[in-house]
Amino acid sequence: MPDPSSVDCSEQIIIRPRITKVENNPILAKIPSLYTTRNVSPVIEMVLRDPEGRPINLSNCSLASSSSSSASSNSSSAGLEASIIGRLREAVNISDSKLPYDLEGVIWDAPSGTIRCRLQPEVTALNGIFRGQWAFRDTDGSILFTYPFYLFVDRGEFGLDNRPVGVPSPNDIRVFLRDSAPEDNYLLSELEFDLTEIVECCLRCVEHFNSAQPPIPQKFDTSNFPNPVVLLNGVMGYLYQIAAKHYRRNHLPYSAGGIQVDDKNKANEYEQLGAMMVGEYNQWVKNKKAQFNAQNWNGTFGSGYEYGGRWR
Repeated sequence: MPDPSSVDCSEQIIIRPRITKVENNPILAKIPSLYTTRNVSPVIEMVLRDPEGRPINLSNCSLASSSSSSASSNSSSAGLEASIIGRLREAVNISDSKLPYDLEGVIWDAPSGTIRCRLQPEVTALNGIFRGQWAFRDTDGSILFTYPFYLFVDRGEFGLDNRPVGVPSPNDIRVFLRDSAPEDNYLLSELEFDLTEIVECCLRCVEHFNSAQPPIPQKFDTSNFPNPVVLLNGVMGYLYQIAAKHYRRNHLPYSAGGIQVDDKNKANEYEQLGAMMVGEYNQWVKNKKAQFNAQNWNGTFGSGYEYGGRWR
């Protein structure tokens, strides 16, 4: 049962990535994802980890501090403090006109690798998915290591433009998957799909539209995709295919106390359902791009790879 106790209001401004668990084992090496809504200015709190998922102790990260004092005095960047910087960019980059957002983080708890950063309203002004990266900048200005993450900015009623475009909300996706809370999955006692998997499937759908034939001028990113309702089918289809790989890899029937257990025997069902839904989405892409191609007709014949004239 959900905990009925109240939650402190100050915690509501802090967003943290949810740690994925499989069979109650945390998957710490996975790229973390954060969720917020438009025109919200939350505080990000994250733990920086190495490729194996271990927290990075930030207490003594600086390499420049071990250099000679004479070298430091000659450096133009002498006097800088080691710092955490970040950068966010639209995850589907179709135009160089969209500049990245630079972030300034603070080391909140160095031994545990915990950092914090306040997101400014201009970052969440539009809904969409952002690729992010944190970097540890040494005292000499060099970057020692980076750490990737995703930020999902969902549509909200406090945005200036609430047109139904972009990618579907993770909450809508979970409703159709019946995966809104661990209580929906009494055999798993955990969410079946995490936010990173939802993000990756959204990106794959949008990128497939942009790269599918015929090549046309109309390209979209996660903030302006024209039909989130149709995209929902493609996203769910790819999620089912991800789950099918998991069930196929971990399928091991066994007997316990005279009872036959075969709870991972679901790969074929998930694979077939996923293929059907992805196929429906791909057919919509084919039809929609044919429609755009016809609308782009200008009476000339040329190479479609030059994005001029009609593709033939």
